[in-house]
Amino acid sequence: MTLSNDPNSTSTSKPKISLYRRYPKLEKIPRVSIIQYPTPVEKLKKINDLLDGTNIWIKRDDLTNSHYGGNKPRKFEFAFAQALKKKKTRILTVGGIGTNHGLACAIHSPKFGLKTSLFFINQPLTHLVRDNLLCDHHFGAKLYFTKNTLGTIWKLLSKLISNRSSYYLGVGASNPFGTIGFVNAGLELADQINAGLLPEPDKIFVALGSMGMAVGLAIGIGLAGLKTKIVGVAVSAETYNSNKKIMKLAKQTIRILRKADPSILDVSTRIFDRLIVDRSFFGGEYGRWTKDGIEAMKKFNTDECQLEPVYTAKAFSALLAYCQENPKVKTENILYWHSRSSVDLTKIPLQVDYHDLPLSFHKFFDGTIPLDENLEIIKRIP
Repeated sequence: MTLSNDPNSTSTSKPKISLYRRYPKLEKIPRVSIIQYPTPVEKLKKINDLLDGTNIWIKRDDLTNSHYGGNKPRKFEFAFAQALKKKKTRILTVGGIGTNHGLACAIHSPKFGLKTSLFFINQPLTHLVRDNLLCDHHFGAKLYFTKNTLGTIWKLLSKLISNRSSYYLGVGASNPFGTIGFVNAGLELADQINAGLLPEPDKIFVALGSMGMAVGLAIGIGLAGLKTKIVGVAVSAETYNSNKKIMKLAKQTIRILRKADPSILDVSTRIFDRLIVDRSFFGGEYGRWTKDGIEAMKKFNTDECQLEPVYTAKAFSALLAYCQENPKVKTENILYWHSRSSVDLTKIPLQVDYHDLPLSFHKFFDGTIPLDENLEIIKRIP
């Protein structure tokens, strides 16, 4: 597998990504090509009208890839390249039973000769979770249900020891190399601002789960010299994205960048000058749908923006609360970073028989574990 520094093909006539244009020495950091660069920025006209004159923009990372978009492909470009550099042939990764990260990995990894094994822990069971499990199987992932963190660690260790051709990719692909994908995203946004495609945002609202997106963006906008603040809206427990872990990931990512180009400023030391963590929209459990999130989906799901309940609805709920509570918001420019894939996979689960999944997953389909849809309004979302 040839590693390409070009986002579209091996042709040198294609433009380089923003990270490489600004810091040519970073081209020595391997990368594979997945993203259709740059993703568009648009003004949310209908939503601004509904909110009576706000200036909300959207970064359309739902369009990162035509097979499966969202925020994960940005991370995979650098994370997969490390697996290939180490001559690995299988990705081992973890997540809740409805993980979008795991599904994205199953879809994109075969293009680079990589297979995927997914190790799952529990999360609230919904029809969206079931659909993702069926899609995981359809796209060839090997599935393991490990119940809890301890079980996951033991199962992963045993697989890594028994199969040395495996590469461990952590939750959400938010290792330092995956995070570089969002350093590039921050610089890409700066290029779009400089080109006059949107004004410099006062705030960017993003979902904060495994940290890579928010941390990478904070580093990227810091390197670009923007004054923008990132609002990371927590969608998982503080155990996974504490301030200590955020700082550690920022320092590890900058260390890799500075090793390739020592001229790069160490902006990690002031990461919290640019990144604000908001934990008030979490809902108490990863994967738990919230009333605020559902209301946001019902009111603001338009052809401009389609939310989902686990990540994007919570981030958008925080944005809405900010607009409602801040009287000066109409003088500000707000950017919502849309991290959900817009690719329609709804027909795929209809083609899969859950009995073809490993036996440990049948309980999620046969009624042994009921759907956790205690909010009746969930069933009425269009």
